[in-house]
Amino acid sequence: MNYSEFISLLEKKGLPNSVFFCGSEDFLIEDCLQRITHTVDPATRDFNFDVYYGSQVDGGKIVDTASAYPMLAESRLVIVKEVNKLSGAGLEALAKYLERPSSTTRLVLIAEKITARNKSWTKIKSNTCFVEFKQLYDNQVMSWMKQYLRGRGYEITSDASILVHSRVGNNLRAIANELNKILLNLNGEKRIAAEDVQRVVGLSRTFSVFHLTDAIGNREIENALQIMSKMLDSGESHTGMLAMITRHFVSLLVIKGAVRQKKSDNEIAALAGIAPYFVKKNKTMAAKYSFRLFENVFVCLLETDLKLKTSQQPPKIALQTMLVQILQQD
Repeated sequence: MNYSEFISLLEKKGLPNSVFFCGSEDFLIEDCLQRITHTVDPATRDFNFDVYYGSQVDGGKIVDTASAYPMLAESRLVIVKEVNKLSGAGLEALAKYLERPSSTTRLVLIAEKITARNKSWTKIKSNTCFVEFKQLYDNQVMSWMKQYLRGRGYEITSDASILVHSRVGNNLRAIANELNKILLNLNGEKRIAAEDVQRVVGLSRTFSVFHLTDAIGNREIENALQIMSKMLDSGESHTGMLAMITRHFVSLLVIKGAVRQKKSDNEIAALAGIAPYFVKKNKTMAAKYSFRLFENVFVCLLETDLKLKTSQQPPKIALQTMLVQILQQD
């Protein structure tokens, strides 16, 4: 189960008896915890709400608390963070408790990662509602931004979300912080535009990802390398930058195919997901790449993505090498 599925479950059926949150995306985990703790009656909170850390408590204490009856309430809530730091004996005790858990206790376990070889984890996972919190992929981040803002009564343009992602990367906590700063400076507006991001987030005033993708689209290798270098030196996210370059090439390929099919500019804009006034410029860029070149470009982008995730090569070198490979092809 993922974050969205768990939220749906929580809203429809309430909190399951035992839940296990596992993963590195702590911002989403905290969001779930806030939703859960709001269900605790403030009048009996001191008696029926406990938070433990696996690095500071033994498994026996957790089991004793979870086994106790609630006071002046129908149920009690027990949250255990860093459960992966419990001792082996503590995990065994927890796994045994979960075979026959208390019906009046809601137990929430949290771990960034677990060791699959440990049999206790297998038992814990099988006897809890297991929710995985993976870091979002690049192609999921902008949709998450829109959803996050929609829940607060705001909207964001595609260009603005691209700028935020390019600057901050995939860290949802950092993204939320930047979006909240932007909201404070909207002066009553309900829609975040690119200029709002540039004014607040602190992007380079000289270059942005749009300058970079224009240089790449026009096959200006020296200009593209210079812009990329300055953006990376000013703190731009290398993963966010690669995502935006990939998105640009996807758009150009769509445009090239649409031109071949003799689509109108308005149709091209709708297919490529760009504003109509950008169509002419992007058609010119798309014409500079053959379909064979596009195929080579996407192979290069994929290889660079793997390098950023698995290689010891510095990200800046990997991205610069990618640009040279793409723009020197005939």
